[in-house]
Amino acid sequence: MSTDRVLIVCTANEIRSAFVAALLASRVPDGHGGRLTFESAGTLARPGTPADEKVVALGRTYGLNLEGHRSRRLDEGVLRTGDTVLCAERVHRRTVLDLRPDLISSVFTIREFSHLAETVHGRATTWAGLVHSVSRARLSAPPRNAEEDDMLDPVGGPDAAWLAFERQATQAVSSILAAVTALPAPTAGGRSPAQPATRREFRRLQENAVRDAGSAQRS
Repeated sequence: MSTDRVLIVCTANEIRSAFVAALLASRVPDGHGGRLTFESAGTLARPGTPADEKVVALGRTYGLNLEGHRSRRLDEGVLRTGDTVLCAERVHRRTVLDLRPDLISSVFTIREFSHLAETVHGRATTWAGLVHSVSRARLSAPPRNAEEDDMLDPVGGPDAAWLAFERQATQAVSSILAAVTALPAPTAGGRSPAQPATRREFRRLQENAVRDAGSAQRS
């Protein structure tokens, strides 16, 4: 069974790329799981380093277990023909293209891809088709600045920086998941309901589960 691989890239592979890849992988719609995989790496990563404690704690609020994450250094051997590469910042995109200029049509920043995916929503029938549509849309899209395209690095920052990172990451993931959900399921059977991507949605799901369990016990 063929798969489409999405590689999420940041600097150290200890916060941004680890969180975004795990969040996407945990919420990919049924029917696309196994056909669409998410991995991560860092341009300056120290291989084998655990995820930052703060992002491990953040991950728990979304039902993610990042305790087993270990960083991976991005190099030419990690990148494969056909990969979609979503980078935390423009500088990471340049590094990817220095290593593999042939991937130019499938390398974006995470926020850039999520924004453009919204503009081509419903036009594609496969992940490769979605990437192609997003790449074409980028050619005619108005210029965007680094503040719009880059994802904040919260390392060593105050709580406000972590909240800003969380907001940027979950908004981008929500848009990407919406684009994936709009694709026809590549396997037989229906598509599962979209999974929550924001903290509020996840908490609501938990509250509903507790309420349903209580109702079942009283019945």
